[in-house]
Amino acid sequence: MWRPRFRTDYVPVRLPDGPLVVLGETRSLLIDDPVAADLAEQLDGAAPLADVVARLATRHPVAAVAAALARLRDHGLLVSGPTHTSAAEAAGWDARGVPPDVGRRWMAGGPVTIVDLGAPGLAETADALRALGLAATVVGPDAPDPGPATAQVLVLPSSMLDPRLALFNDRQLATGRAWTLARPHGNVVFLGPHLVPGRTGCWACLRQRWQENEQVNAFLDGQDLAGPLPQPGRAVLPGLATMAAGLLAAELAVLAVRGVSPRLTGRMVAVDTRDLSTESHQLVRQPQCPACGDPDLVRKAEPRIDLPPSGAQPSRPGDSRTREPAEAYASLVHHVSRYLGVVSRLTPLEATDNGVTHTYSAGHNFAQPRQLAALRRNLRGQSGGKGRTDLQARMSAVGEAVERYCGVWRGDRPVHRASYRQLGPDRAVHLRELLLFSERQYADRDRLNRDLGHLHRVPRPLPDEVELDWTTGWSLTRETPRELPAAHCWYGHPELTGLGVCSADSNGCAAGGTLSEAILQGFCELVERDSVALWWYHRSRMPGVDLASFGDPWTAACVDHHATALGRELWALDLTADVGVPTFAAVSRRVDRGPEDVLVGFGAHLDAGVALTRALTEVNQFLPAVAGPASARNRYGVDDPDTARWFGTVRVADQQWLAPDPGRPLRTAADHPALTTGDVGDDVRRCVRRAEQAGLEVIVVDQSRPDVDLAVVKVVVPGLRHFWRRLGPGRLWDVPAHLGRSPLAADETSANPLNVFF
Repeated sequence: MWRPRFRTDYVPVRLPDGPLVVLGETRSLLIDDPVAADLAEQLDGAAPLADVVARLATRHPVAAVAAALARLRDHGLLVSGPTHTSAAEAAGWDARGVPPDVGRRWMAGGPVTIVDLGAPGLAETADALRALGLAATVVGPDAPDPGPATAQVLVLPSSMLDPRLALFNDRQLATGRAWTLARPHGNVVFLGPHLVPGRTGCWACLRQRWQENEQVNAFLDGQDLAGPLPQPGRAVLPGLATMAAGLLAAELAVLAVRGVSPRLTGRMVAVDTRDLSTESHQLVRQPQCPACGDPDLVRKAEPRIDLPPSGAQPSRPGDSRTREPAEAYASLVHHVSRYLGVVSRLTPLEATDNGVTHTYSAGHNFAQPRQLAALRRNLRGQSGGKGRTDLQARMSAVGEAVERYCGVWRGDRPVHRASYRQLGPDRAVHLRELLLFSERQYADRDRLNRDLGHLHRVPRPLPDEVELDWTTGWSLTRETPRELPAAHCWYGHPELTGLGVCSADSNGCAAGGTLSEAILQGFCELVERDSVALWWYHRSRMPGVDLASFGDPWTAACVDHHATALGRELWALDLTADVGVPTFAAVSRRVDRGPEDVLVGFGAHLDAGVALTRALTEVNQFLPAVAGPASARNRYGVDDPDTARWFGTVRVADQQWLAPDPGRPLRTAADHPALTTGDVGDDVRRCVRRAEQAGLEVIVVDQSRPDVDLAVVKVVVPGLRHFWRRLGPGRLWDVPAHLGRSPLAADETSANPLNVFF
């Protein structure tokens, strides 16, 4: 029978006029219910519930007593059964969901097996646990049995990546026995995670995420340095291991009594002893883990993509996503962790919230670098997030970092080796159709690359007879498999450096709540980059956009913020080309002093309002880069020569193609009727048809990973141009002429010498 009582870590106080005040250490409540106040006086943990109700029957209806009892229970204030421990000790156990008498008994001799994996603080930890009353036994990693079945198994390694943990992890998975990791040394002490086979991730899941967040260590491991790398987390100060032991003892009791701990089961607590801050990091169970999951989930992935009508519509009119930002962010925020996350950090770029410009940067786990230049780019690299609201910007940054994570080559994706000559054009797409460099660029690559930033460098041409890895994508146009060079699809693929014939980039990579949504975003990005290239390299004069015609208060506020708060002028150009997907460039320049710090941002979408918002928020995303004082030596804080040159030298008066064509009327919202169908799957099919009408094929590689709650794809449309400097024949020259644009570059030598700076 339930014998309710107040948790001892809460103190009920009845006021003279009837309401009940409940005092807690971290939470207090005012319960304005006289029935609850009367009930509180009767809850001693000894009387059965029926007796409590009977005592109050003369004063209150049974239904009112039941409602008050439910209210107290739902607030988490009640437990069952009496306690014979002191109120102080009972308050500690009640707060942890452990019956105080049971917790006290376990602390008086509860068995703990400590597995010694070289932690410097092991002896102090073991002594501290014994001093608290626990029966702590230390064994080596090769001990045949980690103690009796009732013992809590605590593993203390010198490093969370100690290779001996692999064998121990396999043994615990085989026996189904739970165990707890801890590192009681270092300036940051780690408690947990508590690993439960079949329920939480295992150590191999932890290792994968941890390693990818230690890019400098990974780089040094591949440098053939003499001797083992020193461990940076080697700090040992007296008392810190004792502190860790005290925290662990309470949690080990919870694990012994309840089997799980909401603080440590599948979670790791990092205690920074320098500032006494704590962070909790969730260990994500990876369904594809080679130790506790099924690697075939990604190793034998099916390339076929079917897009039946989904019924999925944007979450609100004019939006581009099918899930509310709050819902999407809540499903992904546990992936933000400096130790165990896909996203290592999430940082606002705006110093203050101005209500208009919302931008974030997200650290992402990129390909493990082998060269110093690649390491430097990785450490400086970050995913960007932008939006009309702070939540949208946060979600955007996290989504882009997840997108990058899923695109990293880890050797677990299906590929096959062949040459293009062996596969043929019906089965494979040649790299030159994807890169679109000109023969002149290939022939003059050594000279050109001396003056080009990393993004625009020209690789070696790929001969047709060279064997390489191919990734199978799915042609939505032909409804057949299509082979793509793996080095073009995956960041960090070995052939990126081994062959040197291309670089992987994010063009067409996108994430979404569904596969259809991700494909739509990726396709729109390809169209956006293509439309920019058709305008940029010819320096064509394009019509301006009547921003007021969209009737959007946020857009008006954005224009006003640029003018009044930043001393900048903001406008937009309509870049929509032959595919017909609305595409805009937003341009902002400083008008209160020089240099002009010209910013451009781009956006494309089936809904013109969404496309315009994307262009404006992308301009806002660059504002922090030009916010420094004009007198600063390196006020832009960038090392890319194209970016620094653009910010410091470009003036709109000298580059008239950045301004609206004065001879053409402004384009309005009415000029772009919505192309959306109300169903994201049907929107994708509409895009495929439009591409096919332009002579283009849409190919998709599903890059989604089972451990992440987003669909991620790389959309490839051979022939669509990148906005980077790739000047081969095709659309870049044919479409502007067909559309009657002017001016037109006659050839590569007359193309815009300025490169897109991002």
